[in-house]
Amino acid sequence: MRLKKFTPGVIALAILIIIAAVVLGLLIPLHPSERKNNLHGQAYMAGMIRMNVLWDRPFSSIIAALPGNSVAVDNIPFFLRPLVPPTVEFYLQDSKAGGGWAIAADLGWRSKIFRMLHGVIIGQMQYRGVGAIEDDYNLRTPAGTRLLFYQDGGTLFVAEGENIIERILAPDSITGHSVDRADLQNSVLETQDKRVMTNISFSNIDGDVTKGIEMIEGKAGFMLFPSAGSLIKGSMNIRHTGRDTIAGAITLIVREDGDIEGVEGDAAYLTDLIDRFLSAQDMKSDRTINREDSKITIQIMIHPDGGE
Repeated sequence: MRLKKFTPGVIALAILIIIAAVVLGLLIPLHPSERKNNLHGQAYMAGMIRMNVLWDRPFSSIIAALPGNSVAVDNIPFFLRPLVPPTVEFYLQDSKAGGGWAIAADLGWRSKIFRMLHGVIIGQMQYRGVGAIEDDYNLRTPAGTRLLFYQDGGTLFVAEGENIIERILAPDSITGHSVDRADLQNSVLETQDKRVMTNISFSNIDGDVTKGIEMIEGKAGFMLFPSAGSLIKGSMNIRHTGRDTIAGAITLIVREDGDIEGVEGDAAYLTDLIDRFLSAQDMKSDRTINREDSKITIQIMIHPDGGE
């Protein structure tokens, strides 16, 4: 019995089918991890950032105006930009829970590619001085802290701080300090509107926001928000409202015994600083500040092309 000979065309077609099957297999996303749901409970600040805005106008115009902040973005080659996760969530853990921060990104179709390249990526992190590799998922930073680079299913986690890392790796083992911060979780999850570029909520129940602002003020050498201790919580979102216009909304809630007039004055001072910065970059902004009971609302419209 004679074996049938395959023509070069049939062989080439079979190879292409195999390659296509492998590629399609790599692009089938892994299921997102539910471990990130454990990060809201002890976070004093949580937020979401859509990464595509780093390269799209008008937000890119504002980033480009920030000294030293556009360099890292511009260094990402255009052919690698599709590998950047579309949405990144971040969490800052309160001091009573041990502090620390975490970033979580649902990778989608990139999930299997990231898992395959995990060793290469963590090796590059060590090569570039981020930290020394301790095991498959951990690095030790030059400051001596533990840095986690871990993928669970279709979600990539990057975190620093022993307690928050254990919350990711072994969520069932964490007990102790807990504060109801469901509003932070809602702010991160309410991301269906594609016009929203970033959404952030914070709680100042334990004074963590006040401490953070005081630390920034110490480094800056001047007061930014002296009445921060009067805040109990707040939120901010930035969204597209036109081809070259973005709108920002900031809501600040003041404690019952807080200095609401001081908060209102500090809010006006900060928006004035923002307006001066934008004006120096030939950008126009419009702003309004409203006060109702214990709530202060700030609305800002930014036109990167000077409003033309």
